[in-house]
Amino acid sequence: MLLTLLQSKLSVTEMVYMAIIMIFAMTLSFALHEFMHAAVAVWLGDETPRLMGRLTLNPLAHLDPWGTILLLLAGFGWGKPVMYNPNRLHRFKSRRLMNIMVHLAGVTGNFIIALVANIFALLFVGLATRFGNLETVFHALYDLFWYTRFFSLMLLAFNLLPIPPLDGFHVLEELLPIKVRYSDGYRKFQRITPYIIFGVFIMSRIPGVPGLSKIIEIVQVPFIYLIELISTPFYMLLQMVGLF
Repeated sequence: MLLTLLQSKLSVTEMVYMAIIMIFAMTLSFALHEFMHAAVAVWLGDETPRLMGRLTLNPLAHLDPWGTILLLLAGFGWGKPVMYNPNRLHRFKSRRLMNIMVHLAGVTGNFIIALVANIFALLFVGLATRFGNLETVFHALYDLFWYTRFFSLMLLAFNLLPIPPLDGFHVLEELLPIKVRYSDGYRKFQRITPYIIFGVFIMSRIPGVPGLSKIIEIVQVPFIYLIELISTPFYMLLQMVGLF
């Protein structure tokens, strides 16, 4: 992230402005993502996340040192995984269903952030049009929430990829036969896939080479359409009150 800003042709003021927006979006997106994992696990019966101090929206509780450094420098990183004990989940009969619910909780949180941010972005761009004397302030708030929408959707799509240790893989894992999950080939696959992710990410930084970003863009598409669909009544309301 910071490396990209430094390589841009923006002024110092513009770079500081964008850095503030990016840090806000990333902090909120990662904090709610991990909090949702913790909250759903606790709701399903396991107190481990609460005892480990993870049932909180405080971003400091969810930061991984190396993941945070890489995120700030290169825009690629990770948060501290929420630990939970599947054997303590007891709200429903199906253990498999409850594990899937825990793993999908994080991306659900990111979808909620993206949806709310989209609505706020619509509101502030409408206010900027209506109240010209505060146009700069409202445009700044629009930029803040529009980038938050963008980053939350990106984090959602990335985590849905069926590659260890991402949430999408853990959901797929719950659907695999027991024989496959405990095979030697499966264990080898788990060990090498983090390096594959890193390699694809590095390749995608090369101009003209499609990579991880293209895959994420494709995964995002249905969620973008869903957000636009849910936001339509709000947009129509803003039109009725004369903000568009």
